[in-house]
Amino acid sequence: MQWNNLTLVRKWHEYVGPKDERLEAKEAKVYKTGFMLLSTGTLVLLIYQLMAQQVAWIHKDDGASYDMFANPVEAAMYIWFVVVMVACAIMQARKGYVDTNRFGQTEKFPAQYFALISGLSGLVSAVAIFVMRTVAEIQFVPFEQVFLVQNLVMGAAFGVLLFFVTYGAFYLQYRSAKSARDKMDLAADNTEE
Repeated sequence: MQWNNLTLVRKWHEYVGPKDERLEAKEAKVYKTGFMLLSTGTLVLLIYQLMAQQVAWIHKDDGASYDMFANPVEAAMYIWFVVVMVACAIMQARKGYVDTNRFGQTEKFPAQYFALISGLSGLVSAVAIFVMRTVAEIQFVPFEQVFLVQNLVMGAAFGVLLFFVTYGAFYLQYRSAKSARDKMDLAADNTEE
């Protein structure tokens, strides 16, 4: 007995019908948005936990400090999310896609565009780190004891570092996508001959 001959399967195919590419494209956008929201929220929570633990250690407030990843399931969850995000980024880079554009089809690296994207990423991360460190400190000590200037400097340092790391990652992705495109073009030329 074949799978497609079952009555239930036939009724399912009648109900579902042929695939609508427009609906599939919209569904893909929904999943992409959901993944980006989940990834961003998870990374923000992870970074906030790291900062709160570090702030508690700086102020040496044993009563207020807490153990990071006290629950092994929580640690496994964060590790899994990071693995999934890295795997998705690698798959995206291999296909030559970055921010919904065909990355491997440009003839030269779009330096100004990715400098702008990297700069915005650095700026947003600098502000976010400053705010998260300040909020974490306010939870442990009175506002007068909060190290605002140090938090601002730390945020700025991480923002500059993230700018260079992001810009370098974009360039490496471009080189990888360009190399994959050149191999595909060469393979296509060899089959035509």
